[in-house]
Amino acid sequence: MRLILAVMLMFSSYVYASCENISNDDQRNYCKAREGRGGCQNIKNDDQRNACKAETEGTSDCGNIRDNDQRNYCKAKQGSGGCQNIKNDDMRNACKAQTEGTSDCGNIRDNDQRNYCKAQQGSGGCQNIKDDGLRNQCKSMAP
Repeated sequence: MRLILAVMLMFSSYVYASCENISNDDQRNYCKAREGRGGCQNIKNDDQRNACKAETEGTSDCGNIRDNDQRNYCKAKQGSGGCQNIKNDDMRNACKAQTEGTSDCGNIRDNDQRNYCKAQQGSGGCQNIKDDGLRNQCKSMAP
């Protein structure tokens, strides 16, 4: 769940106040980097820092991500790969929903991740997400 949560956070949209409600330091710093209020250098987790650089700085740091699924997800978001190489079913379905516009959210087994995915696609709300951190991230998504 942590892996999927981190990845979903990396590729979500945020507004200013929401970053302060994220309790995880790395995730909060990633959020701030996305909105231009800090850099990725404050993220301690190497994979998350490289994904942050790839997304916010336009670097090709996806290749530096050690976790295969996260690396493939990052590459898919940059358009240099597909979701088919992601072994984790939930992450692969979330990737397809985000990058290919499919309705694969319904295939995500984890209830919170499924509800988060649906909210990102505009077909659901955040109120059914039980995890506080993920619910705060969901509520912070730009409309």
